[in-house]
Amino acid sequence: HTLLADRGLLPDVHLADAGYVDAEQVHLAWRDHRVELVGPLARDTNRQTTQSAGFDNSRFTVDWDNRHVACPNGRTSTTWRETTSHRGTPVVRAKFAARDCTACPARQDCTSSPNGRYITLRPRAEHEILQRLRPQQDTPQWRKRYNVRAGVEGTIAQAVNALDMRRSRYRGLAKTHLQNLFTGAAINLIRIDAWLTGQPLAPTRITSFAALRPAG
Repeated sequence: HTLLADRGLLPDVHLADAGYVDAEQVHLAWRDHRVELVGPLARDTNRQTTQSAGFDNSRFTVDWDNRHVACPNGRTSTTWRETTSHRGTPVVRAKFAARDCTACPARQDCTSSPNGRYITLRPRAEHEILQRLRPQQDTPQWRKRYNVRAGVEGTIAQAVNALDMRRSRYRGLAKTHLQNLFTGAAINLIRIDAWLTGQPLAPTRITSFAALRPAG
């Protein structure tokens, strides 16, 4: 985005795949360049979310100004610590008192720890992005919008593997640009021919490791 900004080529909306989309990047793209970065954010992997049972982090109310978290049953965290994750990214860790969690009637829906529930949060801006965008990803409206990007990876792969687009056959931007236009036209002709002749789509490539998985 910084390089695009230097050249005056920033988009208003940037559709990217999951490898380039993270709450931090969404925040920085908007803060620094006013670019809306759109793509699938990683799912919450805590036990309550993956099992679709109990109280995940979205059920807790965060008071950023007073530095505490309230659980669904109204208990308030007793500690608030700003630290870093195992990846080196900034996080906030809040903990609830063991006495509150042990006596809680909803304990089995919340935590199995005898020491009380721990909550790990991203910094405020990133946390609020996650809370806002993750639910949107499951809506038909979001999928329809992101479908604009469908086929991008396949088109790039076809241009590189079938039409040698990774290298320019010519010198100079004008001639290279002309090659790119001819390559795009060639892809269209190849796909029109495949459509008219009923040529089926190639199967998705399976890695050697995935092929070792037992059938069924």
